[in-house]
Amino acid sequence: MSDLVDSVLAAVVVLLIPYLLYRVARWSRARTTGAYVLGVALAPIIAAGSAVDPDSRIVNEARQEKKHEEDDAGDPPNDEHLQIPAQYTKQPLLREEAK
Repeated sequence: MSDLVDSVLAAVVVLLIPYLLYRVARWSRARTTGAYVLGVALAPIIAAGSAVDPDSRIVNEARQEKKHEEDDAGDPPNDEHLQIPAQYTKQPLLREEAK
């Protein structure tokens, strides 16, 4: 019986969350004062999710710089297989030059 209750409760939650998010979106589109207040209240919480630890930021920048140094090191790659054959590089004569 407990499994049935848990399953029904999980199904209700799964269906209720998208509906509530839809209702909040419709309510906020009406541009009520409450929607602006809610947005201002949630802004710090949303911004906190994108905060990065300064130490990890420094490590990530060092990794990117090291990758760029490895890419720049050494001779440029050999592009012999990318060269255009000579028959295709010759410019056709213009009508004035052909005379």
